[in-house]
Parts: sequence; C-alpha cells; structure tokens
Amino acid sequence: GTSPARSCSRFADMDMPHANPPEGNVLRHAIEDLLAPQMPLDEALDRHFAPGFRQRAHGQWHDRAAFRARMAQLRARLVRATITVLDEHVDGLRYAERHGIDMLLHDGDRLVLEVFVFARRDAQGRFLCIEEVTQPWIASP
Repeated sequence: GTSPARSCSRFADMDMPHANPPEGNVLRHAIEDLLAPQMPLDEALDRHFAPGFRQRAHGQWHDRAAFRARMAQLRARLVRATITVLDEHVDGLRYAERHGIDMLLHDGDRLVLEVFVFARRDAQGRFLCIEEVTQPWIASP
C-alpha cells in the first residue's frame, strides 16, 4: 500500500521514537529565546528548531531560512513580548499548544494575538515542523 503524505498535521508517525517528556511551556521557552536580544538568534534556532525545520503560517510554508529572517525582523521591531500558555499537549513527538502573545513594537503598535499550534519534534525535542493559525485576541465575556 501507499503511505500517507507527511505534513505536520498528519500524525501517522506512531512508530517514531519518543522524546523525553517536556518540562512544559515548550514553545513559550523557544519563542522567548528567539526574541531575547541577549541570545544570539542562531543559538536560539539551533537550541529549539531542527536543521530541516519548516513552518506554515497564514497558509504559507516557510523554510528555516525564511523563518530566521522573519524572527530577525521581529526582533528589530520589538520592545517587549509577553507569552501566556493557555493549553499545551504533548504526545511523544507530537505537540499541540494555544497561547496568547502581547507584543509592543518600537513604532508604538501593540499586537495582541491568540495562536493555535500543531507541531512535530525530533528526538532531541527540537521542532521539526509547526503549523499555526493566528487571530486577534478576543477576551472571553
């Protein structure tokens, strides 16, 4: 038979080795390192993202180089960011998470977003692939 196409959202990798259980807030730690001006960007990328990493955001796929360029641009514009993990689920190498992020930019703009993430990680716990959907934060009534 044929095997299913592999993407982040198709978690057919049940026979893959499992990463060590995470300490929690896995993606939050990665984002904080990516945005921390005191940490070199490439060090943050190597710590949290596999060499073949790819991301789908806003319906577009980006390779690691494009992701790095976007993070460098965001770092240059960012005054501060606060990340609040709302839900997180880890099943071996499969990862799902929902977080809020509140960003203040140098031009005075403030972005408050809710982000939904499905991902796969490698045996070292680094992200291989992230698919995300982002929407403006709407507080519960």
